[in-house]
Amino acid sequence: MNPASDSPPVYCSESIVVLRASALADDGWEQRTISDETRVAELEKQYTELGFETTSTELDPASFGEACTTCAETACTTYRALFIRRARSR
Repeated sequence: MNPASDSPPVYCSESIVVLRASALADDGWEQRTISDETRVAELEKQYTELGFETTSTELDPASFGEACTTCAETACTTYRALFIRRARSR
């Protein structure tokens, strides 16, 4: 980014739609991060060890905005959103 630029930075994740996010939030899930599948799997293991339930879901490629270019088409299609919630007692 050019520090002398008058235009604000564009963050590609601002407009990306996380599939099922509303339904998960309604069921008590909190979104933690968006990352590649390998990192999400690592985080799921760590959160599970800490006593949380985890789930993840895909992103909607149709929502990738104008700031997204070929990198989004190749990398972001494999990204997932990680959600956690306290484990429910049984």
